[in-house]
Amino acid sequence: MASVNTVAASSAVAVAVSMIGDRPAVELQDTIFCIGEETLAAEKMLERGEELLDTLAGNMFDIVQGLPYDQFMVVRDFYKAGVIDKGRTDDAAQKMFERTCTRMAKLFTVKDPETGASVAWKKPTSVSPDAVRKAAKRAEEIQKLAAVSDGELLDLRDAHLRKGDSKSIAQAQKLAKEIERRNADSLEVEKAQRKMMVDKIIARVKDLGKAGTEDADTLLLNTLAMLG
Repeated sequence: MASVNTVAASSAVAVAVSMIGDRPAVELQDTIFCIGEETLAAEKMLERGEELLDTLAGNMFDIVQGLPYDQFMVVRDFYKAGVIDKGRTDDAAQKMFERTCTRMAKLFTVKDPETGASVAWKKPTSVSPDAVRKAAKRAEEIQKLAAVSDGELLDLRDAHLRKGDSKSIAQAQKLAKEIERRNADSLEVEKAQRKMMVDKIIARVKDLGKAGTEDADTLLLNTLAMLG
């Protein structure tokens, strides 16, 4: 007659242990769980940070819109002083101010005094004699090229590049800047439309993720497949 131990041993069922790398999965379960939780919290903090930065940029825009250059620079100095007071260098404070200006340019438009069209906000420029001279020279160059089509500008630019000497390259750079200036409005419109589409897609994906239904999961999988 077989012993009880022998019967127990012969009837035992081997249980597979899930592994992650060379460690049992159960050892990493809590760590991975916490990483998921904390990543979610961090992403929410990033979202709140972006919203706060937009709000602060809006507050700054309310102050600086329409200001002449000298008053704008006073605002800049006060802003930088607040940053430097918290232990940052002058250079870091200047870069932070530039980022705020870039955010304002993306968020807000103003009316062009000449055309009446809505254009992206820009920092006021210096009214020093040298700055006025450069602006006048730039306006003169634009006027000279007004009758030249975009296609002709491209041909002229390429011709200068083929010459390859420093004078020709400098002229090619001027022509390239004029082409960019002419197409700036259409590029901004395209950028705005692209951002709107991206925002709508992100919002829709978030809604599908929250839904938790089979149809929503199918749409998410199809979207993922299309995006590669």
